[in-house]
Amino acid sequence: MALWSSLLSKTSSVLVFGFVALNCFVGDRFGSHAQRLLPVDEVQTLQNISDKLNISNWATIDQTSCDKAEWWNYTTADNKTQSIVQCNCTFENDSVCHVTNIRVKGFNLNGVLPEELGDLPELVEIDLTRNYINGAIPPRLGQLPKLKILSLIVNRLTGPIPPEIGNITTLEELVLEDNLLGGSLPPDLGKLTSLRRLVLSSNNFTGKIPETLGNLKSLTQFSIDGSELSGKIPEFIGNWTNITTLDLQGTSMEGPIPSNISQLTSLESLRISDLSGSSSTLPNLQAMKKLSNLILRNCLITGSIPDYIADMSSLNILDLSINRLTGNISIFKNLRSVTVFLSNNLLTGEPTWALSTSKQADLSYNNFSNFRRPASGGCQQQETLNLVSSYLSNNNTDDWCFTKGLPCTQNPEHRSLFVNCGGGSVTFNHDKYDEDLTAGGPASFFFSQGEWGYSSTGIYLENNTVTPYLKKGGLSVGAIIGIVAASCVLAALFLLLLRTKGYLGGKDLENKGRTEGTGISLV
Repeated sequence: MALWSSLLSKTSSVLVFGFVALNCFVGDRFGSHAQRLLPVDEVQTLQNISDKLNISNWATIDQTSCDKAEWWNYTTADNKTQSIVQCNCTFENDSVCHVTNIRVKGFNLNGVLPEELGDLPELVEIDLTRNYINGAIPPRLGQLPKLKILSLIVNRLTGPIPPEIGNITTLEELVLEDNLLGGSLPPDLGKLTSLRRLVLSSNNFTGKIPETLGNLKSLTQFSIDGSELSGKIPEFIGNWTNITTLDLQGTSMEGPIPSNISQLTSLESLRISDLSGSSSTLPNLQAMKKLSNLILRNCLITGSIPDYIADMSSLNILDLSINRLTGNISIFKNLRSVTVFLSNNLLTGEPTWALSTSKQADLSYNNFSNFRRPASGGCQQQETLNLVSSYLSNNNTDDWCFTKGLPCTQNPEHRSLFVNCGGGSVTFNHDKYDEDLTAGGPASFFFSQGEWGYSSTGIYLENNTVTPYLKKGGLSVGAIIGIVAASCVLAALFLLLLRTKGYLGGKDLENKGRTEGTGISLV
């Protein structure tokens, strides 16, 4: 009996050790060393990190923590909430462990980003996505000699990117989207020649893109949407021949788009918008055989749309709206299977192909003529086609649908728009909010008694949901702020109340879509 107990005990010991070896990357699969310990100073460092981040789910950290699966491995079925700490225990003849990966995502952590992260010399990944972490990015992170991934998406980080980050020459992904970072981009980032992803969108960066970033020839993604970066789009983007995603939407940058963008033949998604400066024709994109999303909205583009655009077999979304494009697009029949935004241009012809499109199409505000609809058709019978105010010369009962501008009867001095989204007419703080019971939908249109109109042409690229666009007569561009503040104010107040009461949880914007379309347009 004693012999059996001894054998059982030894067998159990081997089984338990085998489990830990797999999860701690131990090189000796037979477990010749039963004890694998974290260095004492690393234990203290991890405790400091936990305290500063306000992590509550980690078990007590000690030298044997790498053997504790409950300490380092927690994830939900959708992978949006994760707490994963991984170790490498192959040091000093498989007796010493070092932490290599820290991934704590979606826990609403509200601490500061600990500078002690820079004291873990074997770290290859830091991922603290979707939390409420505040403070600055510590310069001490620049001393991590093996870090490959630094992802801090959707937090509340402030201050500039420390120049010391440029010392992490092993870095492959620097993902800082959706924070409150600001200042100029450090030229030191140009030293990160192994970098594949540089994602800096939705921050407050200013100044020009440093010339040194032309050295980043391994880039596959560069995203800087929604910042105050200025200056011309640099010519050196032609060096990024491996890039598949280039996002420069909603900045303060100037055109024209460099002609050498034609060298980026691996591009799958090209998104540039809202350029100032000089105009130019559409750059040569014919060699981009993989292009799926082509967004060049409000980029001062002149001339005609080349015929090859309609023949791009991989094209899924085409947005060339708010430019100065001319020419006849009647022959672009292949665009029937593409989501198309060509509004606010000077296009001509009879685009009858748009009447049989299988996707959404917005051709409004152009100069089409003699465009005949089916006899049974109404202005908005087509669910996927928006031709509102396309300046068509039809004789029909819905003349307002084909005129340049809506027949708004209000005087130009009106500067407010009050709408009760999804509800009836109501008075609030002495302002009357118009009824809005419309369901919306792809390319739907609603016209409210000559006062305001609603068009839902626009989509979120990643999930195909529509977003509304409002129009009211007699308004100037300077009224945008007033309109945004007044529209749906009841809903906004309700959400604010929920927020202050603590009923709204953490942010979930890691894979959020970006709105395409014409935005709020005013007459």
